[in-house]
Amino acid sequence: MDGGVRSGITDSLFLLAAVLVSALPYIFGLGLYSDDWWTIPFLVRTSGEGFFPMLHQFIHAGSDLRLRPIRGLYLALSFKAFGRQMLAYHVAGTIALGIAAIFLYLALRELLASRTTAFAIALVFALLPHYSTDRVWFASHQATLCMLFAFAGVFALLRLVRIDARHSKAWAAVAVVSFGLSILSYEVAFGMIAASLLVAAYLAYRNERVSLKRILVGFAGIGALLAGIVLAKERAQTRIAYHHHFFAHFWALVGHAIAQAVQFNVWTYGLHMPAVLAGLYRHSALTLAAYLVSALLGCLVAAYLWCTLEPSSIPTRRASLRLIACGFLIFALGYALFLPGIEVNFSTMGNANRIAIGAAPGAACVLVAFAGLLSSIFTSPVARTKVFGALIGLICGVNCLVVDGIGYFWVDAARQQAEIMRSVAANVSSLPHGSLLLLDGVCRYSGPGIVFETDDTAGALQLAFEDFTLNGDVISPNTHFDDASIDTTAYGELEEQYRYGNNVLVYNVPNKTLIRIPSKAAADGYLKKMNPTENSGCPAAREGDGAQVY
Repeated sequence: MDGGVRSGITDSLFLLAAVLVSALPYIFGLGLYSDDWWTIPFLVRTSGEGFFPMLHQFIHAGSDLRLRPIRGLYLALSFKAFGRQMLAYHVAGTIALGIAAIFLYLALRELLASRTTAFAIALVFALLPHYSTDRVWFASHQATLCMLFAFAGVFALLRLVRIDARHSKAWAAVAVVSFGLSILSYEVAFGMIAASLLVAAYLAYRNERVSLKRILVGFAGIGALLAGIVLAKERAQTRIAYHHHFFAHFWALVGHAIAQAVQFNVWTYGLHMPAVLAGLYRHSALTLAAYLVSALLGCLVAAYLWCTLEPSSIPTRRASLRLIACGFLIFALGYALFLPGIEVNFSTMGNANRIAIGAAPGAACVLVAFAGLLSSIFTSPVARTKVFGALIGLICGVNCLVVDGIGYFWVDAARQQAEIMRSVAANVSSLPHGSLLLLDGVCRYSGPGIVFETDDTAGALQLAFEDFTLNGDVISPNTHFDDASIDTTAYGELEEQYRYGNNVLVYNVPNKTLIRIPSKAAADGYLKKMNPTENSGCPAAREGDGAQVY
């Protein structure tokens, strides 16, 4: 077996093992969150009709799934394979992240001369806390799939431009299929895909063994196909509107993007990392298991690099500076789709960070570059090797600790969900078909972890009572008791409107009491007595971010 192939297999297995080990402190306690409480009950209700009828109904049940059919297929296949065994869903998502890191490593090995740099970037990317939600939330596995297929497509594209014509059609087909699957899963990798076409065209231009005309024709075909998919998705979507306000606030948006780039790449999980760890410690989120796993992983990474890397393969000072520039460019490619959002925050711990995975390879490049710059201070090859390996091990260990700390809150959220449902089941003997149960006295978030935000409560009730006519919600500052209806908002938009009636009930979880709310007067009387502030004494929180931890 060729030495390069052997080292590639070894590195790939290490990447996959590192991702799996990093998840051990939290993966066994994860559950369902937010959109999951719609997905699983819907699939349970329709599963008796057969897989393809179930899939058809599922994809046509929501506009997001019609725009992202690969996401719908993944969710349906996962349900078909795992049913209600939540651990299996999360193990599958963790494995998908490990495979994505492997394809990133393979693509970087095609692009870079240094195996060490490619391995370090892929490893750091796989352990970043920047996109922590994609590790713990079943509904956000679409983002991981998007990056997995995108990295596979980039790898195939780079292979295409460095081999002879005999294999070009096969690699071109792999690139087209992978990019198509990526865009039909989610959109966060679109900027990287577009940039990879330009980079591959430039490499083809420099490669005398490759027919430039043939490659450019192939690239044009790939680009046209992807543009067609994007155009079809843009025309089918109904939630995004483009208007002149973007141009009116252009410079403010550019300034916000620059601030986000600095915060994302060098501040929140860089220079500000001690404050992040202190916040997690104050909330008792850093468990003994998290300390042990992160320390073990950091040591294994350092030892592996010391045993395998050559001093000459460590990024030089000039290469490190170029890598920093590339890191910020990759961030820009991942951020570009969200440029019109003046309030978008790529550095949140909450579920909004699921979109940050498209920009995360840039942060990995910057961190590895800083390790290269610091190690370049030392003139001794042995010292450079030890310092670089130790720094990458430290980065991976600390990032793993933060990821496990964030995971603690999602585990705690699942625990709170179970306690709430046990209380409801023990104290509410039955609910009339079609009734609405409002939960009161509960906090919607455990740190960034989602307990129940709003109408996701309905899915939990439906599964608990095996009645798919039930509806549910949570009383919070986003609940408005108007004269004719109870209105809830989420992410700044109206979520649900519930008419008063005898089938509207409130269950106060701390007091274990069930009260009927047939009118506005009854609602006012209940709130005045039981929850005058409508926040149940919970810490301040908002959708996408959860409750602040640091």
